[in-house]
Amino acid sequence: MVRPVKRLGTNNAQFRHRIPLELVEKLKGQTFAVDLPLTLDALDERATFRVSCTIGAEIKFSLKTKDPRLISARHAAALGAVTTFLDAARRGPVDLNHRQLQAVLGLAYRQLLAKHEDNPPPMPKDAEWSEFEEWKAILIATEECLAFGNSSGLQRAVDTIRPLFEVDLFLASNAIQLTEKSYIDFVKALPETVADAMGTLIDRSRGNYKPDQVAAKFPEWNKGRPEAHTVPSNGQVKTFDDLFDRWKAESKRAASTISTWRGYINRFKTFVGHDDPHRVERVDAQRWKDALVNEGRKKVSSTYLATFNTLYRFGMSNSETTGIGHNPFDGVKAKQKVLAGTKRLPFATAEVATILNAARGASLNHLRWIPWLQAQTGARVAEVAQLWGGMIVTDDHGHPCIHFLPAPDGGSLKNEGSERVVPLHPHLISAGFMDFVRTRGSGPLFYGARQGKIATKTREEQKHPSKGVSNRLGVWVRNLGITDERKAPTHSFRHWFKSEMMRLEVSDKLVDKIQGHSDKNDSSGYVHADTSMMLAAISKLNLNAIAESAPKQT
Repeated sequence: MVRPVKRLGTNNAQFRHRIPLELVEKLKGQTFAVDLPLTLDALDERATFRVSCTIGAEIKFSLKTKDPRLISARHAAALGAVTTFLDAARRGPVDLNHRQLQAVLGLAYRQLLAKHEDNPPPMPKDAEWSEFEEWKAILIATEECLAFGNSSGLQRAVDTIRPLFEVDLFLASNAIQLTEKSYIDFVKALPETVADAMGTLIDRSRGNYKPDQVAAKFPEWNKGRPEAHTVPSNGQVKTFDDLFDRWKAESKRAASTISTWRGYINRFKTFVGHDDPHRVERVDAQRWKDALVNEGRKKVSSTYLATFNTLYRFGMSNSETTGIGHNPFDGVKAKQKVLAGTKRLPFATAEVATILNAARGASLNHLRWIPWLQAQTGARVAEVAQLWGGMIVTDDHGHPCIHFLPAPDGGSLKNEGSERVVPLHPHLISAGFMDFVRTRGSGPLFYGARQGKIATKTREEQKHPSKGVSNRLGVWVRNLGITDERKAPTHSFRHWFKSEMMRLEVSDKLVDKIQGHSDKNDSSGYVHADTSMMLAAISKLNLNAIAESAPKQT
């Protein structure tokens, strides 16, 4: 097993991996490069640094740290990259077709953009960015070198564009080996791609962060599998994307889940160095589990591993058409104990008072009403943030109620039990909530560009617009001084409501019906709570008194 080693004269660990004998002569003298995580705490995966080395009988370079946890994370990233690199070497150089060439150029575009996008230098008004004047000069000089049309001109072009883009390091770090023809095609097309990135960065420097239409034109590069993304004629899945798309079409999950799971899949593909679900063995699943734990990832079993267990179980249950005959993730678990002092906590009633009192004076609709709606229903913030005016209904008893449903523009609920009708608390009605609903019409209550505007249908993998509302609400709550990390700024309302209902001696089954909690007991399906029963329970909460008990601001 490859492990980090120590060198004399330094405390930093070193990565070393012997080159298989059959590849030594082929790879000797080539450059290997890899992007390693900068820190353990970086949420942005672009927080990396690049190391490179010349290949001899082995690949070796410093991991540039003596921190044991960071050593493990960087070693795991390096090992995954080396495995991918050696797999590519065994396959040999790739002769790209036109689509594949555009995919590699897209990869170059995104990596170049990622290097500068978050902090582009300022752009003086009505003037060119001086640094981009240098970019233009380099690109012109590169194209002049390419105009010679010979190997000498090609090498000069690679050397000329190096201050902007290091061609060989880029290919090495992405484990891409090209035939001579494809290498020439890539270098010739590169100046235009760099110019595209320059144009986008100029927009960013002017404060324009609109969705990147340039990136959208490039097809995806399937790392480790250079052939075009196709499904065999027999219908069996060929790539993880095939399997994921089949599962996605049948499962109808929320856009946020789709986005998160696709990220897990891309991470795993990078780790194993290929995109073939049929080639994955149990040892691959175990190695990835170990790498995730070493990186300090939390809840590995219920997030990363659960994703692949679900996909492979789906594949096996449809094996006639997917061709998936085994689940390499079956039984692979990360034994991560939940440490004392880390479990989620409810808001204290004093904190609820602070929030409700502040909400009374808020000018923005989502700040004014969502906290009160959560306090009276214990609902998930996503369920409230995506409410439409048409979901505020009157029941058979004449009570104004909230009908929790999937939003017409793609908003979803967690499960079947989440669909429910819950009466409005009298204190919300007396505070004018129904008047507010009438001003918004039948459309979204808390999002939309102008009053009463109905949002357009959300794209399949685009997060629902209510997600931004929820995030902004969470930031607002934190700014009220509720900073305990164990208290989620919106979800802790759900914990508080259940605890408060228990204190008021409301039955657990009724509280579950109000909150949309699924009950594992089969008999729960026969329990149908009347809205009058719900209203009696909810009315026990004296929300006005709680809000008025908040400390006075001085």
